[in-house]
Formats: sequence, C-alpha cells, structure tokens
Amino acid sequence: MTKQGNTKKDKDARSKTLARVFIIFILLSCVLGFSLTFSFFSIFKTAEAGNYVAIDYTIYYTEGLPILTTSSNVVENMYKQGYPDTGLTNRYVMRAGSIQTDQITPVSAYVAGDGVVQFALYDVELNAISAKTVGMHVNDVARVNFDFSNNMLYNMSSIVYSMIGGNFSNAQVGQIVPLTITYNTTTTTGVDNSTASLRRPAVIIGKTDDMLTMKYGYDYAQIQVSQIQ
Repeated sequence: MTKQGNTKKDKDARSKTLARVFIIFILLSCVLGFSLTFSFFSIFKTAEAGNYVAIDYTIYYTEGLPILTTSSNVVENMYKQGYPDTGLTNRYVMRAGSIQTDQITPVSAYVAGDGVVQFALYDVELNAISAKTVGMHVNDVARVNFDFSNNMLYNMSSIVYSMIGGNFSNAQVGQIVPLTITYNTTTTTGVDNSTASLRRPAVIIGKTDDMLTMKYGYDYAQIQVSQIQ
C-alpha cells in the first residue's frame, strides 16, 4: 500500500512538473516566436525618405585605401600592412534622402597613436550616402561613388608645404598628406563660437617645381544599413 501511495504521488509530482515545463515552453516559444517574427519582418522594411537610418561604412581614398571606417577588421588589416592612420568610428545615423545644412561635419574616430581625432566629411559626401539609403533594407550593402571627388583639389606651394612640416623635395605623387581644416562652430544666432581643427587627409596627384596639387575628395564609400526607424 505504501509503495502504491508513493507511486501515485510520484506520478502526480511528475505530471505537475511536466505541466510546468510545458507552460514554460509555451511561454518561451511565444516570446521567441514574437522576437523572431519581429526580426523577420524588420528585414523587409524599406528605408523611405525621412526615415532615420543607422549605417556602417568605410570611406576610401582614390587608390582604395580606407580613411574612415566602422569596421575594426579593416583597421586591423591596414595596421598589419603598415598603415596605422585609418580612423575607427561609430555607426552614422542620418535621415534617408536628406540634404545636409552644414558644408562640413566633424566625425570622431580613433586613430592608433593619436587617440580620438576629428575627421571632416563634406556635405556632398553625406548627401550622396543619404540618397543611396532610400530603398535599402536592413543588412543591404551598397557602394556609393563620389563622382564629384575629382573637383575637390587644392594647390599648395612649396613654402606652405614646408610650413606644415612637409619636405617638398621628397614629396611624391601618390603620397598621403594629413591636411587640417579649420572648422567654425556657431551658436544658434549664427555667431562664431569657437574653432576646431579637423583631419582631412589628401593625396598628392601632381607636382611642379614649386607647387603640389592635392586631391582631398575621396573615391567612394561602402555602406551597410544596420537599422531603420
């Protein structure tokens, strides 16, 4: 009798345990299913003009050398190749299809040996990227060509080049020059509040006896949409 009683109790206990496990399983399945469904449908969301989009990106020089990227792998690979000056930055959030109101936008990035520095991005570059995001989905990848970059040139005399620490005699076509751009921050009334120095590396594309021609426009950006709101 005792054994039968214990057996019945054991069966009841197992039944209750199985019932609890089943309920927990159902609850977890509902939560997981909801999460998977939400993620599943978010993949099909299309960025429309005015939507906020977060993007991962890498901006490249004329020769395909990355200047600014959200990828630590890109930075690590360039460092191994002997180029430690690629900036590692955060995802950029912008409105799809928007037009920039400022000509220059400062972007914080970490550069090995220099710490956190401010890079300069131009409105035409950000406008091209913003326009490209319209119609993209989460995880979509696209290349944004900067066709206007060939017009972004700067002539620097041998004297000025020496003043910024360069050796004019050793300067060669294809060499990267760490140009600095002065950026004025303004108050809401439009009055200059302060200035900042932004990094804008350029490539020497021409040299005469006393002049260097530098291209400070970049060739293209590789972007990936990471989030749409």
